[in-house]
Amino acid sequence: MIAEIVQFLSGPAALFVLGGWYVAMVVGERLAYWIQRRPYNDPDARCGVALNLTNSAVNLLGSVLFPVALYLNVYDQLRLVETMPLGVAIVVAFLWHDFAYYAEHRLAHRVGILWALHSVHHASNEFNHSVAARGTAIDGLMNAPWHIPAALLGVPPAAYAAVTVAKQAFGIWNHASWVGHLGRLEMLLCTPLNHKIHHANQAVYIDRNYGQVLLLWDRLFGSHAPYTIDPVPGLVVPIANTNPFKAQITGMQWLSRRIASAPRWQDKIAYLWKPPEWSHDGQCHSSCPKYASLAVQ
Repeated sequence: MIAEIVQFLSGPAALFVLGGWYVAMVVGERLAYWIQRRPYNDPDARCGVALNLTNSAVNLLGSVLFPVALYLNVYDQLRLVETMPLGVAIVVAFLWHDFAYYAEHRLAHRVGILWALHSVHHASNEFNHSVAARGTAIDGLMNAPWHIPAALLGVPPAAYAAVTVAKQAFGIWNHASWVGHLGRLEMLLCTPLNHKIHHANQAVYIDRNYGQVLLLWDRLFGSHAPYTIDPVPGLVVPIANTNPFKAQITGMQWLSRRIASAPRWQDKIAYLWKPPEWSHDGQCHSSCPKYASLAVQ
């Protein structure tokens, strides 16, 4: 049974599974809001869906063909373990993928150029399923190297692909606006509430709860934040941009302005790798993602 599921999720059907799951979550959530007569930000949701559609088309090469080809080549030529039982492979794939997601995600928040690309995911002032697929057109290319250690360890490509699809489905679900506190699970998993904390713009929540499924890595590496106050999603300096094309370049525009503000070329380059709150003059300006109340306008 497990082998059949792995085979199914690792094949061409995976794209339809994830696409169908995303559509079902977005549409179902929107219908629930309509039935309950609760306000819903339709323009923002349309922006998120449009970003998903355009990026999916561009990402076919970067997110699917190139990473798969790279993984297969490393697995065939360089793997350290010749054969691995399916059950062991699934566990290893899950643990590595979840750690890799955490590490890559944390870097995306702490390196200037990476934050400029990733910030489109946080630019929405809403937290719902439509936000789940907001990203850049080169996400797949940036993530591809993180999967190589699993190939080196000898995790079969089908097992790794199936785990990736299942975890991506979880990552769509944990953007749910309709899921409340889940009791003890809040201590173990990246639930919607824990992930809403990650999307919040309050200083107490900035750069916290990076994980996709397990909260383990945040706890181990000191980036976990428990729920204390109601999270407010969005950037520290909120934007109301629902044009998917403009939303795609907002982060790079922010980075360009910061680079242009530095008189020395050394500082200009430093903006590419320094954390987002760094500035060449030591001041926390209006775009500083931390301590917004202290920012120099």
